[in-house]
Amino acid sequence: MRTLYLITVVFFCCSKMFSQEYVFGLKGGLNTNTIGDIYERPYQGDPGITYQPEKDMGYLLGAYFMVEFNKFFIRPELNYVSLKNHYDFSRKKANWRTSKMEVPLLFGVKILKPVAIYVGPSFNFYDETILDGVQETTFSDGGPDLDRKTTSLNFGIMARYNRFSLDLRYEVTSKKTEEELLDIINSEYGVNLADLRSYKHKILSLSISIDIFRTDGTKLSDIFKSNKYCGCPY
Repeated sequence: MRTLYLITVVFFCCSKMFSQEYVFGLKGGLNTNTIGDIYERPYQGDPGITYQPEKDMGYLLGAYFMVEFNKFFIRPELNYVSLKNHYDFSRKKANWRTSKMEVPLLFGVKILKPVAIYVGPSFNFYDETILDGVQETTFSDGGPDLDRKTTSLNFGIMARYNRFSLDLRYEVTSKKTEEELLDIINSEYGVNLADLRSYKHKILSLSISIDIFRTDGTKLSDIFKSNKYCGCPY
């Protein structure tokens, strides 16, 4: 939290010294999530099997505040992110699901008139992670028991037109998870004791943003007018 506080202070100091325009907007989009393999330990003479996770579509909703100066910008966000995967076990599919509140702090530069690139950290606050079929036994206390607070690094490219932005982003956590033993209901899923392999959490997302408020004198209704009054940021 001290790091987040320090970054916030620096952000506001810089914005007061150099900022030209302030922007507030809303965003929404879709994502895919990369998690670890599950290795089923040999059981009753059967060999061990590795199950790779399958990606399902998740979603995100959020808001952002952006400070633009010359070709550069600083963009803190607050997003709710839902993440989904599944494993195709031998008897039944097991769904993996979790969600998080994230606070990315992005630093970007406009490289072409409609295109900008950016990078920055994200502070993540996860809800419980659930995998269908996992049970508490003498071998395992349930799970997956993953860190609720993590940091990650974002890389992205953004194309902007008028008040709208199309944003493609790649996110990877700063450290790997720890390998974990899971006890899964064999009669239902066909898997008994299994190891959730260590992995780095990776998220690929595509989102659309709209600037609700800008300090450049334009209004949201200007998007319906001619190009002279379009409210374009460039």
